Amino acid sequence: MEDNFEFCLPNGFDNFPEGDFDAVRNLFFKMYRTFRKFEVDNLDNKRFNINKPDFQQEQDQTTLSSGGVKMQTEEGDVCVLYSKIKMIERVLEAYDELAINSVQKKVRRSEDIEYSQIYKYLDRAIYLKDNLNNDVIYVEAMDLPRSTVRYESTDLVNLYCYILDEIIEQLNSDVPDNIKARSQDIRFLAQRFKEDYLTSNQSIFGKDTFEETISILKEALDNIEKNTYYKDADYWGIYEAIEIFLYGEINPEQGDGEFWGVHGFSLIWEDMCNTYFFKEHPEEICYADTDIPLKGYHNSKREGEDKNRVGNRKANGGTAYWNQWVYCKTLRISNNSEKVAEKAEKFEWDELFCIEFDLNDRIVNLSSRYNEIEKLSKTSKIKILRRFIRPDLVLEAKATTVDYNFKEGKTIKIIDYKNLPLEFYKNKGLPKWTKKYKDDLVKQLTYEYALQKTHNISANEFFIPYYYEVVPSDPLGELELELNLKGITVFRANFFLIQTIYLEDNL
Repeated sequence: MEDNFEFCLPNGFDNFPEGDFDAVRNLFFKMYRTFRKFEVDNLDNKRFNINKPDFQQEQDQTTLSSGGVKMQTEEGDVCVLYSKIKMIERVLEAYDELAINSVQKKVRRSEDIEYSQIYKYLDRAIYLKDNLNNDVIYVEAMDLPRSTVRYESTDLVNLYCYILDEIIEQLNSDVPDNIKARSQDIRFLAQRFKEDYLTSNQSIFGKDTFEETISILKEALDNIEKNTYYKDADYWGIYEAIEIFLYGEINPEQGDGEFWGVHGFSLIWEDMCNTYFFKEHPEEICYADTDIPLKGYHNSKREGEDKNRVGNRKANGGTAYWNQWVYCKTLRISNNSEKVAEKAEKFEWDELFCIEFDLNDRIVNLSSRYNEIEKLSKTSKIKILRRFIRPDLVLEAKATTVDYNFKEGKTIKIIDYKNLPLEFYKNKGLPKWTKKYKDDLVKQLTYEYALQKTHNISANEFFIPYYYEVVPSDPLGELELELNLKGITVFRANFFLIQTIYLEDNL
Protein backbone atom coordinates (compact mmCIF):
# COMPACT_ATOMS: atom_id res chain seq x y z
CA MET A 1 0.00 0.00 0.00
CA GLU A 2 1.45 3.37 -0.99
CA ASP A 3 1.91 6.22 1.45
CA ASN A 4 -1.11 8.14 0.24
CA PHE A 5 -4.89 7.93 0.06
CA GLU A 6 -6.23 4.74 -1.52
CA PHE A 7 -9.48 5.42 -3.33
CA CYS A 8 -11.18 3.03 -5.73
CA LEU A 9 -14.34 4.22 -7.44
CA PRO A 10 -17.82 2.69 -7.02
CA ASN A 11 -19.42 0.59 -9.74
CA GLY A 12 -20.62 2.56 -12.73
CA PHE A 13 -17.87 5.21 -12.50
CA ASP A 14 -15.94 4.28 -15.64
CA ASN A 15 -16.28 7.85 -16.96
CA PHE A 16 -15.35 9.56 -13.69
CA PRO A 17 -12.45 12.06 -14.04
CA GLU A 18 -9.93 10.25 -11.83
CA GLY A 19 -7.31 12.91 -12.43
CA ASP A 20 -9.51 15.74 -11.14
CA PHE A 21 -8.27 16.40 -7.59
CA ASP A 22 -11.36 18.32 -6.47
CA ALA A 23 -13.78 15.75 -7.91
CA VAL A 24 -11.99 12.85 -6.22
CA ARG A 25 -11.78 14.73 -2.90
CA ASN A 26 -15.48 15.62 -2.97
CA LEU A 27 -16.50 12.06 -3.80
CA PHE A 28 -14.21 10.72 -1.06
CA PHE A 29 -15.92 12.77 1.64
CA LYS A 30 -19.42 12.10 0.30
CA MET A 31 -18.69 8.37 0.38
CA TYR A 32 -17.46 8.71 3.95
CA ARG A 33 -20.72 10.46 4.92
CA THR A 34 -22.67 7.73 3.13
CA PHE A 35 -20.91 4.96 5.09
CA ARG A 36 -21.42 6.75 8.39
CA LYS A 37 -25.13 7.27 7.74
CA PHE A 38 -25.57 3.62 6.83
CA GLU A 39 -23.80 2.60 10.02
CA VAL A 40 -25.95 4.87 12.21
CA ASP A 41 -29.19 3.82 10.52
CA ASN A 42 -28.48 0.08 10.82
CA LEU A 43 -26.35 -0.28 13.94
CA ASP A 44 -29.17 -1.77 16.02
CA ASN A 45 -30.54 -4.27 13.53
CA LYS A 46 -29.46 -7.58 12.03
CA ARG A 47 -28.37 -5.93 8.77
CA PHE A 48 -25.35 -4.51 10.53
CA ASN A 49 -23.06 -6.65 12.65
CA ILE A 50 -19.72 -5.35 13.87
CA ASN A 51 -16.49 -7.33 13.59
CA LYS A 52 -17.82 -10.77 12.70
CA PRO A 53 -15.60 -12.09 9.90
CA ASP A 54 -17.96 -14.89 8.90
CA PHE A 55 -20.67 -12.30 8.28
CA GLN A 56 -18.58 -9.74 6.44
CA GLN A 57 -18.45 -11.51 3.10
CA GLU A 58 -22.22 -11.25 2.67
CA GLN A 59 -23.29 -8.02 4.33
CA ASP A 60 -22.26 -4.37 4.48
CA GLN A 61 -20.61 -3.24 7.69
CA THR A 62 -17.96 -1.01 9.08
CA THR A 63 -14.83 -2.84 10.17
CA LEU A 64 -11.53 -1.96 11.78
CA SER A 65 -8.39 -3.94 11.19
CA SER A 66 -4.65 -3.47 11.00
CA GLY A 67 -4.53 -5.22 7.64
CA GLY A 68 -6.62 -2.73 5.70
CA VAL A 69 -10.26 -2.88 4.72
CA LYS A 70 -11.79 -3.44 1.30
CA MET A 71 -15.30 -2.93 0.01
CA GLN A 72 -16.43 -5.98 -1.92
CA THR A 73 -19.26 -6.98 -4.17
CA GLU A 74 -21.46 -9.91 -3.24
CA GLU A 75 -19.19 -12.16 -5.29
CA GLY A 76 -16.10 -11.10 -3.36
CA ASP A 77 -14.69 -8.84 -6.07
CA VAL A 78 -13.01 -5.73 -4.68
CA CYS A 79 -15.26 -2.72 -5.23
CA VAL A 80 -13.82 0.08 -3.13
CA LEU A 81 -10.86 0.51 -0.81
CA TYR A 82 -10.84 3.18 1.88
CA SER A 83 -7.76 2.68 4.01
CA LYS A 84 -7.34 5.86 5.97
CA ILE A 85 -10.71 7.31 6.86
CA LYS A 86 -9.96 6.33 10.45
CA MET A 87 -7.82 9.46 10.61
CA ILE A 88 -10.95 11.56 10.19
CA GLU A 89 -12.81 9.43 12.72
CA ARG A 90 -10.18 10.04 15.37
CA VAL A 91 -10.30 13.81 14.88
CA LEU A 92 -14.09 13.84 15.25
CA GLU A 93 -14.06 11.49 18.23
CA ALA A 94 -11.38 13.50 20.02
CA TYR A 95 -13.62 16.56 20.31
CA ASP A 96 -14.42 17.03 23.98
CA GLU A 97 -15.24 20.52 25.13
CA LEU A 98 -14.17 19.78 28.71
CA ALA A 99 -10.86 18.30 27.60
CA ILE A 100 -10.14 21.29 25.38
CA ASN A 101 -10.88 23.69 28.21
CA SER A 102 -8.76 21.54 30.49
CA VAL A 103 -5.75 21.80 28.18
CA GLN A 104 -6.21 25.53 27.73
CA LYS A 105 -6.52 26.24 31.42
CA LYS A 106 -5.24 24.23 34.36
CA VAL A 107 -5.70 24.99 38.05
CA ARG A 108 -2.18 25.96 39.19
CA ARG A 109 -0.71 28.00 41.95
CA SER A 110 -0.76 31.71 41.18
CA GLU A 111 0.60 34.81 42.89
CA ASP A 112 -2.47 36.66 41.71
CA ILE A 113 -5.16 37.28 44.32
CA GLU A 114 -8.86 36.66 43.77
CA TYR A 115 -10.42 38.49 46.73
CA SER A 116 -13.79 36.76 46.35
CA GLN A 117 -12.01 33.45 47.07
CA ILE A 118 -10.07 34.52 50.19
CA TYR A 119 -12.50 32.76 52.53
CA LYS A 120 -11.32 29.43 51.09
CA TYR A 121 -7.73 30.12 52.23
CA LEU A 122 -8.23 31.20 55.84
CA ASP A 123 -6.72 27.95 57.10
CA ARG A 124 -3.54 28.57 55.06
CA ALA A 125 -3.25 32.31 55.77
CA ILE A 126 -0.56 34.02 57.83
CA TYR A 127 -2.11 36.35 60.40
CA LEU A 128 -0.06 39.55 61.02
CA LYS A 129 -0.28 42.15 63.73
CA ASP A 130 -0.52 45.63 62.27
CA ASN A 131 -1.13 48.53 64.66
CA LEU A 132 -1.94 50.95 61.87
CA ASN A 133 -4.31 48.82 59.74
CA ASN A 134 -5.53 46.51 62.47
CA ASP A 135 -4.86 42.79 62.01
CA VAL A 136 -4.20 41.63 58.42
CA ILE A 137 -4.16 38.27 56.62
CA TYR A 138 -1.33 37.30 54.25
CA VAL A 139 -2.06 34.65 51.55
CA GLU A 140 1.13 33.51 49.82
CA ALA A 141 -0.50 31.87 46.76
CA MET A 142 -3.93 30.86 45.47
CA ASP A 143 -4.99 27.97 43.21
CA LEU A 144 -6.49 29.76 40.24
CA PRO A 145 -7.15 28.84 36.58
CA ARG A 146 -4.33 29.93 34.31
CA SER A 147 -2.64 28.81 31.12
CA THR A 148 -0.42 25.76 31.46
CA VAL A 149 3.37 25.84 31.47
CA ARG A 150 3.84 27.38 28.02
CA TYR A 151 1.70 28.86 25.28
CA GLU A 152 2.21 25.76 23.16
CA SER A 153 -0.60 23.89 24.93
CA THR A 154 -3.03 26.52 23.72
CA ASP A 155 -1.49 26.20 20.26
CA LEU A 156 -2.25 22.48 20.39
CA VAL A 157 -5.95 23.25 20.83
CA ASN A 158 -5.84 25.81 18.01
CA LEU A 159 -4.07 23.31 15.72
CA TYR A 160 -6.64 20.64 16.53
CA CYS A 161 -9.52 23.05 15.90
CA TYR A 162 -7.98 24.06 12.57
CA ILE A 163 -7.88 20.45 11.37
CA LEU A 164 -11.39 19.84 12.72
CA ASP A 165 -12.74 22.96 11.01
CA GLU A 166 -11.25 21.86 7.67
CA ILE A 167 -12.93 18.45 8.04
CA ILE A 168 -16.27 20.04 9.00
CA GLU A 169 -16.14 22.10 5.81
CA GLN A 170 -15.42 19.07 3.63
CA LEU A 171 -18.23 17.10 5.30
CA ASN A 172 -20.64 19.94 4.63
CA SER A 173 -21.25 20.23 8.42
CA ASP A 174 -22.51 16.64 8.48
CA VAL A 175 -20.86 15.99 11.86
CA PRO A 176 -21.97 14.85 15.34
CA ASP A 177 -24.33 17.23 17.15
CA ASN A 178 -21.84 18.17 19.88
CA ILE A 179 -19.42 19.41 17.21
CA LYS A 180 -22.13 21.09 15.15
CA ALA A 181 -23.31 23.04 18.22
CA ARG A 182 -19.79 24.47 18.76
CA SER A 183 -18.83 25.01 15.13
CA GLN A 184 -18.49 28.79 15.57
CA ASP A 185 -16.15 28.40 18.55
CA ILE A 186 -14.12 25.81 16.65
CA ARG A 187 -13.79 28.15 13.67
CA PHE A 188 -12.69 31.01 15.94
CA LEU A 189 -9.83 28.95 17.41
CA ALA A 190 -9.00 27.57 13.95
CA GLN A 191 -8.65 31.11 12.64
CA ARG A 192 -6.19 31.88 15.42
CA PHE A 193 -3.95 29.07 14.29
CA LYS A 194 -4.24 30.03 10.65
CA GLU A 195 -3.29 33.64 11.38
CA ASP A 196 -0.17 32.51 13.27
CA TYR A 197 1.08 29.79 10.92
CA LEU A 198 -0.59 29.86 7.48
CA THR A 199 -1.50 32.14 4.63
CA SER A 200 -5.10 32.84 3.70
CA ASN A 201 -5.10 30.50 0.68
CA GLN A 202 -3.53 27.46 2.35
CA SER A 203 -5.70 24.44 3.11
CA ILE A 204 -5.27 20.82 4.10
CA PHE A 205 -7.51 19.73 1.25
CA GLY A 206 -6.49 22.27 -1.39
CA LYS A 207 -5.12 20.88 -4.64
CA ASP A 208 -2.13 23.23 -4.81
CA THR A 209 -1.46 23.76 -1.10
CA PHE A 210 -2.16 20.52 0.76
CA GLU A 211 1.45 19.24 0.76
CA GLU A 212 2.90 22.50 2.05
CA THR A 213 0.08 22.89 4.59
CA ILE A 214 0.53 19.39 6.00
CA SER A 215 4.27 20.01 6.28
CA ILE A 216 3.67 23.20 8.29
CA LEU A 217 1.21 21.42 10.57
CA LYS A 218 3.70 18.64 11.23
CA GLU A 219 6.39 21.16 12.12
CA ALA A 220 4.00 23.02 14.43
CA LEU A 221 3.00 19.80 16.17
CA ASP A 222 6.65 18.84 16.62
CA ASN A 223 7.45 22.22 18.23
CA ILE A 224 4.43 21.96 20.51
CA GLU A 225 5.48 18.49 21.65
CA LYS A 226 9.06 19.60 22.37
CA ASN A 227 8.12 22.73 24.27
CA THR A 228 5.20 21.52 26.35
CA TYR A 229 6.34 20.02 29.62
CA TYR A 230 3.05 19.34 31.38
CA LYS A 231 1.18 16.65 29.46
CA ASP A 232 -1.85 14.95 30.99
CA ALA A 233 -4.48 12.58 29.55
CA ASP A 234 -6.43 15.44 27.96
CA TYR A 235 -3.30 16.70 26.22
CA TRP A 236 -2.42 13.26 24.85
CA GLY A 237 -5.96 12.60 23.64
CA ILE A 238 -5.86 15.68 21.41
CA TYR A 239 -2.21 15.21 20.45
CA GLU A 240 -2.70 11.61 19.28
CA ALA A 241 -5.73 12.53 17.16
CA ILE A 242 -3.66 15.19 15.41
CA GLU A 243 -0.69 12.87 15.01
CA ILE A 244 -2.77 10.11 13.41
CA PHE A 245 -4.27 12.64 11.01
CA LEU A 246 -0.93 14.13 9.99
CA TYR A 247 1.09 10.91 9.96
CA GLY A 248 -1.61 8.63 8.59
CA GLU A 249 0.67 6.98 6.06
CA ILE A 250 0.82 3.76 8.06
CA ASN A 251 1.91 0.40 6.71
CA PRO A 252 -0.88 -2.21 6.98
CA GLU A 253 1.60 -5.05 6.47
CA GLN A 254 3.30 -4.12 9.71
CA GLY A 255 0.03 -3.85 11.60
CA ASP A 256 0.88 -0.37 12.86
CA GLY A 257 -2.52 1.25 12.69
CA GLU A 258 -6.26 0.90 12.22
CA PHE A 259 -8.19 1.20 8.98
CA TRP A 260 -11.86 1.98 8.46
CA GLY A 261 -14.09 0.61 5.75
CA VAL A 262 -17.19 -1.30 4.71
CA HIS A 263 -17.50 -4.85 3.39
CA GLY A 264 -19.91 -5.00 0.48
CA PHE A 265 -21.94 -2.16 -0.95
CA SER A 266 -25.21 -3.78 -2.02
CA LEU A 267 -27.17 -2.95 1.14
CA ILE A 268 -25.92 0.63 1.13
CA TRP A 269 -27.05 1.02 -2.49
CA GLU A 270 -30.46 -0.40 -1.52
CA ASP A 271 -30.85 2.09 1.33
CA MET A 272 -29.77 4.96 -0.92
CA CYS A 273 -32.30 4.04 -3.60
CA ASN A 274 -35.15 3.40 -1.19
CA THR A 275 -34.51 6.75 0.49
CA TYR A 276 -34.74 8.44 -2.90
CA PHE A 277 -38.08 6.84 -3.80
CA PHE A 278 -39.66 7.40 -0.38
CA LYS A 279 -38.69 11.06 -0.47
CA GLU A 280 -39.39 11.81 -4.13
CA HIS A 281 -42.17 9.36 -5.10
CA PRO A 282 -43.86 8.11 -1.89
CA GLU A 283 -47.37 7.88 -3.36
CA GLU A 284 -46.22 5.58 -6.16
CA ILE A 285 -44.76 2.92 -3.86
CA CYS A 286 -46.88 -0.24 -3.57
CA TYR A 287 -44.29 -2.46 -1.91
CA ALA A 288 -40.72 -1.94 -0.70
CA ASP A 289 -38.44 -4.47 0.94
CA THR A 290 -36.97 -1.93 3.32
CA ASP A 291 -37.22 -0.48 6.79
CA ILE A 292 -35.14 2.66 6.40
CA PRO A 293 -35.51 5.55 8.86
CA LEU A 294 -36.57 8.92 7.46
CA LYS A 295 -36.28 12.26 9.19
CA GLY A 296 -39.73 13.57 10.10
CA TYR A 297 -41.49 10.33 9.11
CA HIS A 298 -44.27 9.12 11.43
CA ASN A 299 -45.30 5.47 11.34
CA SER A 300 -48.39 4.66 13.41
CA LYS A 301 -47.59 0.94 13.26
CA ARG A 302 -44.31 1.36 15.17
CA GLU A 303 -43.32 2.51 18.64
CA GLY A 304 -40.51 4.43 20.32
CA GLU A 305 -37.43 5.16 18.24
CA ASP A 306 -38.81 3.04 15.36
CA LYS A 307 -41.63 5.49 14.62
CA ASN A 308 -39.51 7.12 11.94
CA ARG A 309 -38.95 3.82 10.09
CA VAL A 310 -41.06 3.10 7.01
CA GLY A 311 -41.76 -0.61 7.57
CA ASN A 312 -45.45 -1.09 8.38
CA ARG A 313 -45.80 -4.87 8.16
CA LYS A 314 -43.82 -7.76 9.62
CA ALA A 315 -42.02 -9.59 6.86
CA ASN A 316 -43.09 -13.11 5.96
CA GLY A 317 -40.26 -15.63 5.83
CA GLY A 318 -36.69 -14.63 5.21
CA THR A 319 -33.60 -14.99 7.35
CA ALA A 320 -32.39 -13.11 10.38
CA TYR A 321 -30.22 -10.95 8.14
CA TRP A 322 -33.11 -9.70 6.03
CA ASN A 323 -35.34 -6.75 6.91
CA GLN A 324 -37.78 -7.86 9.59
CA TRP A 325 -40.25 -5.23 8.40
CA VAL A 326 -41.38 -4.32 4.89
CA TYR A 327 -43.52 -1.52 3.51
CA CYS A 328 -46.88 -2.52 1.98
CA LYS A 329 -50.00 -0.80 0.81
CA THR A 330 -53.39 -2.47 0.82
CA LEU A 331 -55.04 -3.44 -2.45
CA ARG A 332 -58.25 -5.16 -3.56
CA ILE A 333 -58.38 -8.15 -5.87
CA SER A 334 -61.54 -9.70 -7.29
CA ASN A 335 -61.79 -13.49 -7.00
CA ASN A 336 -63.47 -13.65 -10.40
CA SER A 337 -61.04 -11.51 -12.32
CA GLU A 338 -57.33 -11.29 -12.82
CA LYS A 339 -57.47 -7.52 -12.61
CA VAL A 340 -57.69 -5.27 -9.58
CA ALA A 341 -61.21 -4.20 -8.77
CA GLU A 342 -62.55 -1.66 -6.29
CA LYS A 343 -65.16 -3.98 -4.75
CA ALA A 344 -63.12 -7.03 -3.99
CA GLU A 345 -61.19 -8.76 -1.26
CA LYS A 346 -58.44 -6.86 0.56
CA PHE A 347 -54.85 -8.01 0.32
CA GLU A 348 -51.45 -6.79 1.45
CA TRP A 349 -48.86 -6.57 -1.29
CA ASP A 350 -46.49 -9.08 0.25
CA GLU A 351 -49.25 -11.70 0.06
CA LEU A 352 -48.82 -11.72 -3.70
CA PHE A 353 -45.26 -13.03 -3.36
CA CYS A 354 -45.92 -16.42 -1.82
CA ILE A 355 -44.76 -19.51 -3.75
CA GLU A 356 -46.01 -22.95 -2.66
CA PHE A 357 -44.46 -26.23 -3.76
CA ASP A 358 -46.71 -29.29 -3.49
CA LEU A 359 -44.04 -31.86 -2.70
CA ASN A 360 -46.39 -34.80 -3.41
CA ASP A 361 -47.31 -33.77 -6.94
CA ARG A 362 -44.31 -31.54 -7.57
CA ILE A 363 -46.60 -28.69 -8.52
CA VAL A 364 -45.50 -25.09 -8.15
CA ASN A 365 -48.31 -22.68 -7.28
CA LEU A 366 -48.05 -18.92 -7.04
CA SER A 367 -50.82 -18.10 -4.62
CA SER A 368 -51.66 -15.23 -2.32
CA ARG A 369 -53.89 -17.37 -0.12
CA TYR A 370 -51.05 -18.94 1.82
CA ASN A 371 -53.00 -18.90 5.08
CA GLU A 372 -55.73 -21.10 3.61
CA ILE A 373 -53.19 -23.57 2.18
CA GLU A 374 -51.45 -23.71 5.53
CA LYS A 375 -54.72 -24.73 7.18
CA LEU A 376 -55.34 -27.29 4.44
CA SER A 377 -51.89 -28.81 4.85
CA LYS A 378 -52.50 -29.28 8.57
CA THR A 379 -55.78 -31.12 8.07
CA SER A 380 -54.63 -33.26 5.17
CA LYS A 381 -51.46 -35.04 4.15
CA ILE A 382 -50.47 -32.47 1.57
CA LYS A 383 -46.79 -31.55 1.89
CA ILE A 384 -46.19 -27.94 1.05
CA LEU A 385 -42.92 -26.06 0.91
CA ARG A 386 -43.47 -22.32 1.04
CA ARG A 387 -41.17 -19.48 0.09
CA PHE A 388 -41.72 -15.74 0.04
CA ILE A 389 -39.96 -13.85 -2.71
CA ARG A 390 -39.12 -10.22 -2.07
CA PRO A 391 -38.42 -7.72 -4.88
CA ASP A 392 -36.80 -4.50 -3.79
CA LEU A 393 -39.51 -2.17 -5.03
CA VAL A 394 -42.89 -2.19 -6.78
CA LEU A 395 -44.19 1.13 -8.11
CA GLU A 396 -47.53 2.08 -9.52
CA ALA A 397 -46.70 3.44 -12.96
CA LYS A 398 -49.22 6.28 -12.66
CA ALA A 399 -49.74 7.16 -9.04
CA THR A 400 -53.43 7.67 -8.29
CA THR A 401 -54.76 6.06 -5.14
CA VAL A 402 -57.99 6.20 -3.21
CA ASP A 403 -57.62 5.21 0.45
CA TYR A 404 -54.60 3.09 -0.51
CA ASN A 405 -56.78 0.95 -2.82
CA PHE A 406 -55.81 0.64 -6.47
CA LYS A 407 -58.27 1.05 -9.31
CA GLU A 408 -58.66 -1.35 -12.21
CA GLY A 409 -56.29 -0.95 -15.10
CA LYS A 410 -53.32 0.58 -13.30
CA THR A 411 -49.92 -0.68 -14.36
CA ILE A 412 -46.93 -1.38 -12.13
CA LYS A 413 -43.16 -1.34 -12.42
CA ILE A 414 -40.86 -3.88 -10.72
CA ILE A 415 -37.41 -2.64 -9.68
CA ASP A 416 -34.49 -4.58 -8.24
CA TYR A 417 -31.42 -2.66 -7.11
CA LYS A 418 -28.14 -4.13 -8.35
CA ASN A 419 -24.73 -2.87 -7.30
CA LEU A 420 -23.12 -4.04 -10.51
CA PRO A 421 -21.29 -2.39 -13.39
CA LEU A 422 -22.96 -2.12 -16.77
CA GLU A 423 -20.25 -4.43 -18.08
CA PHE A 424 -21.77 -7.27 -16.04
CA TYR A 425 -24.87 -7.29 -18.24
CA LYS A 426 -23.05 -6.60 -21.48
CA ASN A 427 -20.60 -9.48 -20.90
CA LYS A 428 -22.96 -12.00 -19.38
CA GLY A 429 -21.12 -14.80 -21.12
CA LEU A 430 -18.01 -14.49 -18.98
CA PRO A 431 -17.59 -17.63 -16.83
CA LYS A 432 -17.19 -15.80 -13.50
CA TRP A 433 -20.54 -14.05 -13.96
CA THR A 434 -22.64 -16.77 -15.59
CA LYS A 435 -24.26 -18.19 -12.44
CA LYS A 436 -25.15 -14.85 -10.87
CA TYR A 437 -26.46 -13.54 -14.17
CA LYS A 438 -28.80 -16.51 -14.55
CA ASP A 439 -29.89 -16.40 -10.90
CA ASP A 440 -30.74 -12.70 -11.11
CA LEU A 441 -32.80 -13.20 -14.26
CA VAL A 442 -34.73 -16.12 -12.78
CA LYS A 443 -35.58 -14.13 -9.64
CA GLN A 444 -36.64 -11.06 -11.58
CA LEU A 445 -38.83 -13.06 -13.97
CA THR A 446 -40.38 -14.86 -10.99
CA TYR A 447 -41.39 -11.52 -9.50
CA GLU A 448 -43.03 -10.63 -12.78
CA TYR A 449 -44.81 -13.99 -13.03
CA ALA A 450 -46.18 -13.62 -9.51
CA LEU A 451 -47.64 -10.19 -10.20
CA GLN A 452 -48.88 -10.57 -13.76
CA LYS A 453 -51.77 -12.72 -12.54
CA THR A 454 -53.30 -9.62 -10.92
CA HIS A 455 -51.65 -6.63 -12.57
CA ASN A 456 -50.52 -5.18 -15.87
CA ILE A 457 -46.74 -4.80 -15.73
CA SER A 458 -45.30 -1.85 -17.62
CA ALA A 459 -41.63 -2.43 -16.80
CA ASN A 460 -39.24 -4.80 -15.07
CA GLU A 461 -35.88 -3.16 -14.29
CA PHE A 462 -32.43 -3.73 -12.87
CA PHE A 463 -31.44 -0.45 -11.19
CA ILE A 464 -27.64 0.04 -11.28
CA PRO A 465 -25.37 2.92 -10.11
CA TYR A 466 -23.94 5.14 -12.82
CA TYR A 467 -21.83 8.29 -13.06
CA TYR A 468 -23.06 10.91 -15.57
CA GLU A 469 -20.64 13.52 -16.87
CA VAL A 470 -23.69 15.51 -18.03
CA VAL A 471 -27.01 15.17 -16.21
CA PRO A 472 -29.56 13.55 -18.60
CA SER A 473 -32.96 15.01 -19.46
CA ASP A 474 -34.45 12.79 -16.77
CA PRO A 475 -32.21 13.65 -13.77
CA LEU A 476 -32.74 10.19 -12.28
CA GLY A 477 -31.07 8.50 -15.25
CA GLU A 478 -31.65 6.61 -18.47
CA LEU A 479 -32.37 3.11 -19.74
CA GLU A 480 -29.55 1.22 -21.43
CA LEU A 481 -31.31 0.88 -24.77
CA GLU A 482 -28.88 -1.70 -26.12
CA LEU A 483 -29.92 -4.26 -23.49
CA ASN A 484 -33.11 -6.27 -23.20
CA LEU A 485 -32.67 -9.30 -20.95
CA LYS A 486 -35.72 -11.47 -21.65
CA GLY A 487 -37.94 -8.44 -21.17
CA ILE A 488 -35.91 -7.01 -18.27
CA THR A 489 -34.35 -3.59 -18.87
CA VAL A 490 -31.29 -2.03 -17.23
CA PHE A 491 -31.68 1.48 -15.79
CA ARG A 492 -28.51 3.54 -15.29
CA ALA A 493 -29.37 5.48 -12.12
CA ASN A 494 -27.72 8.83 -11.40
CA PHE A 495 -25.50 7.95 -8.42
CA PHE A 496 -24.84 11.54 -7.32
CA LEU A 497 -28.52 12.53 -7.36
CA ILE A 498 -29.51 9.51 -5.27
CA GLN A 499 -26.57 10.03 -2.89
CA THR A 500 -27.47 13.70 -2.39
CA ILE A 501 -31.07 12.82 -1.46
CA TYR A 502 -29.79 10.07 0.85
CA LEU A 503 -27.53 12.46 2.77
CA GLU A 504 -30.10 15.25 3.16
CA ASP A 505 -31.41 13.80 6.45
CA ASN A 506 -28.08 14.48 8.15
CA LEU A 507 -27.97 18.19 7.34
